[in-house]
Amino acid sequence: MSGEPEAPMFDDDFIKGASFTEPSARERARRPGRLERRRIARAAGRRTRRDGSRMKTAVTVLAVVVAMALVGALAWKVRGGGALSPETASVKKGPVPAIGAANPFEGSPAASYADGAAGIVPPPAKPVGAFSARNVVAAYANTGHLLAASALDRQTLLGGSPDAFAAAVGPDERPDFVKRLNDHDTGQRTRGWLVTFAPHTAELVGRTIKVDGGMSAHPVTLQGAHGVGVRFDYLFVYPIQRPGAPRTLERLVARVSGEVFYYLRSGTMHIHIADWSVSPTPARCDVRDGFIHPSYGDSAPEKAAPSGRPLDPYDRSDPEPKNGKCLRSTGT
Repeated sequence: MSGEPEAPMFDDDFIKGASFTEPSARERARRPGRLERRRIARAAGRRTRRDGSRMKTAVTVLAVVVAMALVGALAWKVRGGGALSPETASVKKGPVPAIGAANPFEGSPAASYADGAAGIVPPPAKPVGAFSARNVVAAYANTGHLLAASALDRQTLLGGSPDAFAAAVGPDERPDFVKRLNDHDTGQRTRGWLVTFAPHTAELVGRTIKVDGGMSAHPVTLQGAHGVGVRFDYLFVYPIQRPGAPRTLERLVARVSGEVFYYLRSGTMHIHIADWSVSPTPARCDVRDGFIHPSYGDSAPEKAAPSGRPLDPYDRSDPEPKNGKCLRSTGT
């Protein structure tokens, strides 16, 4: 199922400034040599709350030509692995307000969120370490592009081929990304970089996805390479229903957070995805195939029992647990 392209997330002034530039001689003198290209698997995982799920992915180092970073980050289209992580189950407190298809966000915090890519707004850029403000702008732009490809691409959302994200990660790593989408080793499975509903488990209601969050940049040194790390933490809110069953309409909140490391070498932007987590609520706790399996009001009981205090899926100040448990949620 395809959708029309989302509106660009950056205005013309932002786009004009989003270009990576070669460091000055002084900046190059502070820069280290080549960063070793390698894949680093880190402990992480999918957290499903039965209102949730989380996946921290394997880590990869990518090399992307500057032109691709700019064109890809600013002219993208939306076509509509990690170890196991915690999961959660909703705790009902009194009557649950009905969700209407005409305005499925009414009565929730998402009602005030921006629509789609307009919610991926970078802060004002300033120099960070050896990176000029202009280069930081481009790092923000590329991070925004990755987020949009991960969580707003309709083809990807509905279980189709994640072409948008494959294009965003660049030609060097694209074959590995595609190869490991459904890897049996959850520590290498790249499906965890995406918000993807298991095929035939959900259909989007309407064309609006609400988005709220932020990103920030800070100096980073990784294996001798100096660059900038862009930390991000966003909520994506989807009105979904079981296919052909409008009475199951609900909101699913996916928290997408992590950090991407950038550095320059010989006119090339290198990207290191240091941490990428997806935590959807409500999602089933008892299916661990890398896809999101929504938990509906009429879903069959789960084998995994939730534990812990109820977490608010809209509260980004609440740190996400790092281990793989089935956790409680207050609902969406």
